Amino acid sequence: MIIKETLELVRERLSGLEVIVEGVAVGLFYAGIVVRSNHGVHGGVAYVFRAAPSCIPVKNAGSLHELDPLTLAELSLSPNLAEAAVGVAAINALSQVAMCEDARYRPVNVDVTDIVRKNERVAVIGYMEPVIRKLLGKTREVIVSEIIKVDNPIVPILPPSEAEPHIETANVVIITGSTLVNKTIDEILSTKLRAREVAVAGPTASILPDILFDHGVTSVMGIEITDPSKMLRVITQGGGTQQLLSTCARKKAYFKPKLIE
Repeated sequence: MIIKETLELVRERLSGLEVIVEGVAVGLFYAGIVVRSNHGVHGGVAYVFRAAPSCIPVKNAGSLHELDPLTLAELSLSPNLAEAAVGVAAINALSQVAMCEDARYRPVNVDVTDIVRKNERVAVIGYMEPVIRKLLGKTREVIVSEIIKVDNPIVPILPPSEAEPHIETANVVIITGSTLVNKTIDEILSTKLRAREVAVAGPTASILPDILFDHGVTSVMGIEITDPSKMLRVITQGGGTQQLLSTCARKKAYFKPKLIE
């Protein structure tokens, strides 16, 4: 499981480093975690599947901030999607700690739509309306797959079974980071993709990219929390992606290193 492998990698990278939890928030759209280490204060967020039947109250709500950050991160494996969101947010925050002074990670400020060439076939897994709007300015061949009901979508949405042939033959595949929370990322990446680029994108995709790269992803496009305290306020007050990006976060992308033959 990709999220479990990433959790173990985070645990390994942070071995011997003291990290404490400074704040936990769960809102309408995102869960957020803030941690502190001798590298500073870092935050991470993850999407909350609030309408899913398996998104139920968090067992230890009220005392999550007292837990060790790696214990919080282990919630990413929970079948309860509210707990899983908290866990993935913790992994994202800890990933920022692990990457902040590691020369192997060189982020760039790139929008996910920048990897798409004119008139390419693009498959988008997860309804990301701002991304889809930008894509339609480059190509009309945009296929969108989503498991959640979307009111008034700007393009037709296909269920995964109907979208699979299109996903397999797309030039570019863009996968929402929320698939890390509901664990559908593993099934998606097990598909025989022929894409030139496979990106995992969105605020939830702010993890150590190594494991995703090992599973065929070519770019991981998440965010960096620039003001962790404000991030917690934005989340508890019902903010979503646009509110995070306009007040307390910026986009940050990692590309899989090219092998030199």
